[in-house]
Amino acid sequence: MGLRFQRRVKLLPGVHLNFSLSGLGVSVGGRGAHIGVTARGQRYTSIGLPGTGLSLREYHKPAARQARCDLCAPGHVHFPAWLALVIVLAIVIAVVAATTGR
Repeated sequence: MGLRFQRRVKLLPGVHLNFSLSGLGVSVGGRGAHIGVTARGQRYTSIGLPGTGLSLREYHKPAARQARCDLCAPGHVHFPAWLALVIVLAIVIAVVAATTGR
């Protein structure tokens, strides 16, 4: 048995940042069912019975990667799509916080 730490922070209704010992993940969905990406980049789907502590999490195998894309050139950078989502969410939160004066 291992020690486990996890903390969820609600960004928007149905959108959470998940902090763990491994790092930062993100999930989307409501009580009982959500999809997400772990801190290690694994995609998953989770369903459960709210209030019972019973849940099932299924990890998805990564898609085969192409060696090169049509845009590849010196200086061209590839990064995971979930990282783009986290960056966009951070920008939205910063704009909302700035406009509300917090």
